[in-house]
This record gives sequence, structure tokens and C-alpha cells, in this order.
Amino acid sequence: MAHDERWDFFIAYASADRVAANELYDLLSPPFRVFLDSRALLPGDDWGRRLPAAQSLSSVTLVLISSRTGDAVYQVEEIATAIELARRAGDLHRVVPILLDEREGEAELPYGLRGKQSISVTEAGGLAGVATRLKTTLRQRMAMSADEIQRRYEDRTAVERAVRLVPRDGFDRDGRLGSPERDYVFVGDHDEQRHRTLRQILSNLWIGDAFERVENSNEPWLALTFDVGELNRRKLDLMPGTWKAAFRILSDPRRAARFEATPEELARLGRPPRDYYSADQLRWYHSCNDYSPQRPARFLREALGIEWLCFGGNGITERAPATDGIPSRVFFVRNLPLPGITYRVQDLGVPDDGVVLD
Repeated sequence: MAHDERWDFFIAYASADRVAANELYDLLSPPFRVFLDSRALLPGDDWGRRLPAAQSLSSVTLVLISSRTGDAVYQVEEIATAIELARRAGDLHRVVPILLDEREGEAELPYGLRGKQSISVTEAGGLAGVATRLKTTLRQRMAMSADEIQRRYEDRTAVERAVRLVPRDGFDRDGRLGSPERDYVFVGDHDEQRHRTLRQILSNLWIGDAFERVENSNEPWLALTFDVGELNRRKLDLMPGTWKAAFRILSDPRRAARFEATPEELARLGRPPRDYYSADQLRWYHSCNDYSPQRPARFLREALGIEWLCFGGNGITERAPATDGIPSRVFFVRNLPLPGITYRVQDLGVPDDGVVLD
């Protein structure tokens, strides 16, 4: 497990309330990524570094409040950290007090938590009720913001998990990630699309329009989620969704080999490691769309699944007019056989179902 992994919930609790903390962890995980020290720490981990790092990478700190909280030194520190994170990050980090004791009210809350909306375990009907309330009220609020996705784009943050949406009809577990004639297929960053509805993801990633074009996107869809990481990166040959990367894929004899690049184009591609995000994307766009017999535009549709008139080609989508979509990073991966990939399938139904990506 990567130490820089993002978390949905961080549970801050007194040692005497460990049983309640473990129960809440089990109720929330899965589908949420929950950090609980007794479940997440590995032998030899440094508490002083790992816990603050995990809390800073969490969307919500759940503070279990009981009569034991005042004497819990480490929990008091975590409460102070949570309040500071919320003050600095605003809606990017929430703090939710969970009142374990019926008599624990606003007057007994630690300083800094009295202005936070709390959840009473008693009023919720137990910790199961607390978990249900958290799931129904906070899920979409934990989706990554457009600003954070933009920062990840600018920082070239590595993709740890990829997500690919495919129509349910025709999905074949013994087939490939995409249509058999494709050399590469399109994916998004799973962490950036989690907690969003199918309709939002389709809009964010331009699926059904720029990619995987379909006559009507109001059909059932499946989400295929798989790890990229360092082990799979070479096998998947993950590349950014830019025109320069598309040209490299189409012209490389070890990749799609749909045409041969000129010596001038090879020189302009540069030596490895190549900058596929370079500022000259328009030039590569025209190179990919040369209408000579050697490079018909159909290569983009057949080899990469791009409806080129819609695709921006800068590695990040734009906000589509008249939609609630937000700019999102896009990538290409090899169209590998599904039996050779460890992946998870989630049925998202049709857009009007409002199903959220786990």
C-alpha cells in the first residue's frame, strides 16, 4: 500500500473506543477508503510520519467523541490537525464529530468542534445508522475538485488506478479492454472520477462523444477499474491523451505502426524521455490528420477510438458546453486481453440511475 495514497475517511479515536472505531471501519470499507491505524499501519511504520500524512491526504476526519476523549493525547492532536486542515483547505477537508455517548453534547465537544455539525450514534440508531448517513450525505462531496485535478495535470501526477467505461452490451470477460481492431484504448484516472455519478463521468471524460462514440449514451455502462502502478505501467504502456502521444503510438513500429514518421518528425519527437505534453500539440494534430493516402484520419478512430473532431488533445478534457462536466485527465493504454489484467467491474446502470463510482 502506497504511503501517499488518498483516503476518504480518517478515524480519530481514543484507545478506549477502539471497538467502535473498528466497527465503523468495517461499515464504511468498502466502498470507501478508510484510514484506521490498527488496520492500515504496517510493521515498522513511523507513527509520527504516517498518521499525519494519511490525515492530510483524507477528505474527512471522523472524530469519535466519548467521555474518554479528553484524556486521549494522540486523539487531541489529531483533532487539532483536523481543524487546521479544514481551516486551510475549506471544503476539501471536513471534520465530523461522531458522538458515541448519549450525554455528549455540544457543550462537551473539544474546542474547535463546537461549530461542526455532529452525528449522534444514539439518534442515528447505532453506528450502522451513522455509516448510512455518511454514505448518503458526503459521498459526492468527496469527489476530487476541478482545481485539484488541474494541479495533478500540471504536476504530471502518476496514475495509480485507471478507470474505463464500456457499454454493458457486448462486454466479454474473455475479450479485450476495447474493440479487437483497436491498438490502444482510452482511460481516465480512477481517483479523479471516484464518488461521481455515471452521467458526470461520461461528461467529464467525453465518453460516447470524443471516445467510444455511441449513437445514444443513455444505455447501461460498466466501469472497469485496474491498478497501473509501476508494475503494470510498462505492460499497459500508459501514455497521456495528447496529439503528440497519439502520433507516437500511430507511427511507432512497436506500437500501432499505422504509418511511418519522417526523419524530421522523429527528430521533433525528441529523445526519451519524451515530453508528450509539449506546447506544439496543434502541429501533431495536423500530422495525425494528414489526409494523404498514407495517413487517413480513420487511423485515429480505428486504432485509438478517437472521434478526432471532438478531442482537444492536450491531455485534459475541457468543460463541455451545457453540461456539468469538469476538466479531467485522459490517457491511452494498450488494448490488452482482459484475462491478463486484474480488474474490478462495477455496474453503473444508465445515466439516470445516478449510480456513483466506487
